[in-house]
Amino acid sequence: MTELVRKMILAISILAMLLVSGCADTVQTADPVSPDNVFVSTNPVVIKEFQEQDISLTVTNNDTQAIESVTVSGFIPFTVTGTGSVNIAGKETTAQSSVLNAKITAPAFNTDVNDSAVTISYLSGMDEESKQITKTKSVPVDVTIMPDVQLQFLGFVENMDSLRTTTSETWELKKGENATISFSVKNHGQSTIPAGLLTVVFDVDNELIADDASMDINESMARSGTSYTKGIQIPVKSDAPNGETDIYVKLMYGDNVVDEQTLILTVKL
Repeated sequence: MTELVRKMILAISILAMLLVSGCADTVQTADPVSPDNVFVSTNPVVIKEFQEQDISLTVTNNDTQAIESVTVSGFIPFTVTGTGSVNIAGKETTAQSSVLNAKITAPAFNTDVNDSAVTISYLSGMDEESKQITKTKSVPVDVTIMPDVQLQFLGFVENMDSLRTTTSETWELKKGENATISFSVKNHGQSTIPAGLLTVVFDVDNELIADDASMDINESMARSGTSYTKGIQIPVKSDAPNGETDIYVKLMYGDNVVDEQTLILTVKL
């Protein structure tokens, strides 16, 4: 009887070991979705220094396995101040996409943007501890950070000797006369703006009335600094048609419009 009990105990022990071993073998791992199968696209970012802006990315999953908790984890050279989170199913016949939103804050406008890139993170697969695996995907993004500047005291005046008088957004004159525009530029940002970095463009909508003109800002401006009061004359053509035209005054940083205001010029008979 004792021998029988001993054999039974031995058999039960072996069975228990087999069961434990079998349970251990049931832990299944799965490879995560490769970043090569995740695509990220977004529009170029144009923003003024130290300002906050919402951005949207399109994230595409080209794997049959889903990716989860997709977030924006970084964006050089910005600070990510907020991010959404999305889950994207695996593809069946076509890749699956979703829009991911985030909020960023810009650094100084003279920050190096040559290595600008946005990074997303996502969960997929399964490790030995039955936990999903975190992966990341980074893509380059075109970035322009502009100085925080604005046109001020913009408008028409009587002539070049009256640049500091009250300006007007509208003006009337006759063919062959000069339209005189007065303005200055204000730095609302934190960074010093070097001389010659900004240009003011005067874009005459009706080219039959007058030609376009431009002027560089040749003063540097520290925080809260301003340029000198400037003046420019727009000659009205001698054969100009009578009537109105808009003049779009654009403060340019390279090819980017930092500020824009509109004046109205009327040619009288």
